[in-house]
Amino acid sequence: MSRLHRTIESRRSGAIQALCLALIILSAMALTACGKGNGTNTTDPNSLTPEATVSARPIEDEDETEPALRPEAQSIYQLQLPAQGELCAEFVIDGYGSIYVRLFSDDARKAVENFKTLAESGLYDGIRINRVVDEYMFQAGDKDGLGVSGTSIYGGGFANEISERLQPIRGALCMANLGEDSTNTNQFFFVQTKASLVRALKDPLDNRYNMTLAQYLKEAYGTELTDEQLALYEVYGGAPWLYGHNTVFGQIYEGYDVLDAIISVKVTSKLRPNPAITISKVRVFHYGEK
Repeated sequence: MSRLHRTIESRRSGAIQALCLALIILSAMALTACGKGNGTNTTDPNSLTPEATVSARPIEDEDETEPALRPEAQSIYQLQLPAQGELCAEFVIDGYGSIYVRLFSDDARKAVENFKTLAESGLYDGIRINRVVDEYMFQAGDKDGLGVSGTSIYGGGFANEISERLQPIRGALCMANLGEDSTNTNQFFFVQTKASLVRALKDPLDNRYNMTLAQYLKEAYGTELTDEQLALYEVYGGAPWLYGHNTVFGQIYEGYDVLDAIISVKVTSKLRPNPAITISKVRVFHYGEK
């Protein structure tokens, strides 16, 4: 762990005050703490925890429309609305509503085919969300909501599929793994981090540590992104430290309000929702079809 990383972590306690915010960014890069020993449990994306204390949360744009749903976002491949006939999925979440996702078969073929087949088999119907990390993500994939990794349609773990045009931005649907390549199975998660938190991380890095966000990501996580790619996170939110470590295979095009409502729930010491939250149905369909 770098000196900067240790310094940032040391500021965790007592950081939240009346007008102060402790910016907590939880990394799924390692996804290793719980399941690496026996290969049975996928871990949550929070085994590494860089933090930065900022004086105030940056003010969001006056336009309260989700940035990813604004007209200008349509110029970005990942945020485009689905085309007629394109493969999509609906996550029906009891008591919350539905999240609709565009699936990227061309860029993450194996992940999409695995997810589609498992969903159509009914594996995801009635599962419980097994991990919720405030202002970061929620994860699911098994019936009991224990974060247990089963198998894939390929008979075991399969390799990450990393595409430059698919980033773990806010609303991305990603494969959870064990922190190593070829460990993707049935677990998935949604990224929720808002742009304000990404922007808030930059100020203490620039002014206190004389380090850019790009430099920090490379040192702490081995993640290399261009300035153009990082700019996406500052506008649309997301978890840039995940890039290259987790497969992005879908993107929300409707249901950001549901995503935010789930992220704000109370959780147990193991980060499981309390009370439990059930995904009653995962439906795969072609856009424009009933």
